Amino acid sequence: MPNRQCPGMNPRFFKTEDVQLHPCIECGEKLEFWKDDVRLVCPNCSQVNFNPNLGKTCLVWCKGAAKCLGNTDITEWLALHRD
Repeated sequence: MPNRQCPGMNPRFFKTEDVQLHPCIECGEKLEFWKDDVRLVCPNCSQVNFNPNLGKTCLVWCKGAAKCLGNTDITEWLALHRD
């Protein structure tokens, strides 16, 4: 069970703007990304899509992000987006 003690990633504190639709990078299908979604698999074409807004969240700089989410998706995203 993910650790949801951090108010930055606790869904109880999410605002309307923390959920956004973004097109799949492969087929354009609209995907609903919540603030704490690192990646989603498109139900239309099975393409893995990373959350385009992830760089604006605490998941990028917080050392406990992977534990907070309860998965390692953030580690994979960070490896792909390091300068």
